[in-house]
Amino acid sequence: MYTSKLAKGGDRSLVTEEELSLLWTELSFDLDDLGLDKLAKRCRIKGKHWSDPDDSDKDYLKKADVGLERMEQLANKLLREIGN
Repeated sequence: MYTSKLAKGGDRSLVTEEELSLLWTELSFDLDDLGLDKLAKRCRIKGKHWSDPDDSDKDYLKKADVGLERMEQLANKLLREIGN
């Protein structure tokens, strides 16, 4: 919702960006604990990005393939694998 708001010209919120950074980073730790290293690494990249979006390397983010749709696809794939 936040990125959609930004895309529509909404104002940035440092509070929201701090929260996003924290949540992505915490998720990366939880995924590490579960042995889901690849997804954990992507979550760490997202957390780092949200800690300072202006300083993020856009090319690196694109190569890291950490868009929200891709992250959701990977999570759903893992859930299906766990469910089998």
